[in-house]
Amino acid sequence: MNRIFDHWFTTTNEEQIDNDTVIESARKSELIYNPSYTYPVQLSTTNMPGINWINNILNSYNQLGLSDPYPILSQDQLNNVNYLLTGDAGEQLVDQALRKLVNQTTIVFHDVLLPYQYGRRNGDFDNQIDNLVVTSTGIYCIEVKVRNFTGNYFNVKNLSPAIYQQITFHKEAVKQALQSAGYSVPNNLVKNIVVVIARDNHENFDFNGQTSLEHKGARVSTLGELTITVSEGFNQCYLRAEQIQDITRIIQKSRLPNKRVYLDNVRFKLTQQHFDKLVQMEQTVSWHLPVEQNICYAKKLNDLPMTGLNATQQNLFWIIVGRLYGQGRQRISLTANELKEASGYRSKDHKKFEVLIGNLAAVMQEMPVFRQAKFESGNLSVTLNDRDLPLFNQYTPDFISWNNWLFSKIKSNNAKTLFRKFVELANQGAYQASFPDLRSLLGIQPCYRNTYVVRKLDEAVLQLAPFFRDLKYELKRGRNNEIVAITFSFDKINPQELLAVYSADKYLDNISANLALSEPDKQRARALFEKKFLS
Repeated sequence: MNRIFDHWFTTTNEEQIDNDTVIESARKSELIYNPSYTYPVQLSTTNMPGINWINNILNSYNQLGLSDPYPILSQDQLNNVNYLLTGDAGEQLVDQALRKLVNQTTIVFHDVLLPYQYGRRNGDFDNQIDNLVVTSTGIYCIEVKVRNFTGNYFNVKNLSPAIYQQITFHKEAVKQALQSAGYSVPNNLVKNIVVVIARDNHENFDFNGQTSLEHKGARVSTLGELTITVSEGFNQCYLRAEQIQDITRIIQKSRLPNKRVYLDNVRFKLTQQHFDKLVQMEQTVSWHLPVEQNICYAKKLNDLPMTGLNATQQNLFWIIVGRLYGQGRQRISLTANELKEASGYRSKDHKKFEVLIGNLAAVMQEMPVFRQAKFESGNLSVTLNDRDLPLFNQYTPDFISWNNWLFSKIKSNNAKTLFRKFVELANQGAYQASFPDLRSLLGIQPCYRNTYVVRKLDEAVLQLAPFFRDLKYELKRGRNNEIVAITFSFDKINPQELLAVYSADKYLDNISANLALSEPDKQRARALFEKKFLS
């Protein structure tokens, strides 16, 4: 089984992971999960729905003990990603607002890292400024603070006391960069703005307690008021266009690459395949079955006739379909031994089994959905046609899932095909088809009479009665008493319940409760069930 979640993230123990890499890989992951993942969503308290979903499902799966455990994120790692995403969202929203002001005399920077010694003589130190604006009224160092609060007021005193050092260091770092380049820095050139953003992104609030910051020469602003604050300026000086260009050049030249690293940084390696596979994992957790037994695919595949395949080959075919799920364009390869183990094939005649696989590959090669199906040197390789990738990827309401262990215990090819159709229509409790269409679906050759087909259907009903309560069918006849259509009916059921394996009593009770079966038929149905499921 392809353990795609063994390496869904890497840690700082494996590679150097800077903060920007964490943010970029997390955003990419969330955009796969939700293409409408915007900065306001990233700002919110639920800014990691996709990552949390994966982590929670894998944690639950590990507790089942069905296989070796998958890696999961610690709470510290989750908190760190949340913190970085939140901060980045605030900075990006500020940057978007400021970009509206950009012209020849207003230059905007985002995430500026400047060298700054903090009074130390030795060592390489730096200072990070969230956003920086150079305009005709001065240089504005902008510190973004995202906070989780509600109401009409935000008390600036609730900010960490470190804010006073932060704004001082920002101002001094810019001054130092300019002075190092020989630029004269008047007292009112470099100023600070602290932007407070609510995590729910509401902007209808005012401030109190901001006097102490204003005494430091800083201003406090909401996101909505920021562009006005910058446009109008405060503690104004006047910069000519050439001075703005000189300052911009110095800042740009002084910038350092931001390679800051936190201990709990992780880099996500998630793709669409991971989220597709997670549907299988979630169903596995809900119904307690090994993930390799969960066969997922689009319902449309149920319309493929199984002509030319016996019951064993149909078992193998749907195992292969299960492996193809969530693999995208990737080719899958399965050895004869892997297929033998997965299908529970008991015969010791290995050559006979390989012949079965070879013939199956030949039939698959003729099916429209496969680009290639080849069996050679004991290995089966399968790739899909691009146009049919949606049938195997990105689980939608048009997909179904069922338990391959149950499926493999059904004896006849016809019963297997009907099982899949009944799962597809389980919440409707009925399957209708013209009789010619049913014959085609079952792969029954035209030379066989309808009486033969009905006899095979009766056998299939006995095999499926344990799983579909009150299963029966009704034939519709036309001219000359010819069968023209058929309707199967059974009690409606949540199709995902057919992922579970229940006690024998439940299945035997379904047989006993079937009013359409005679007592001898019920005895035969019980005998078939006990032989296949209880042996």
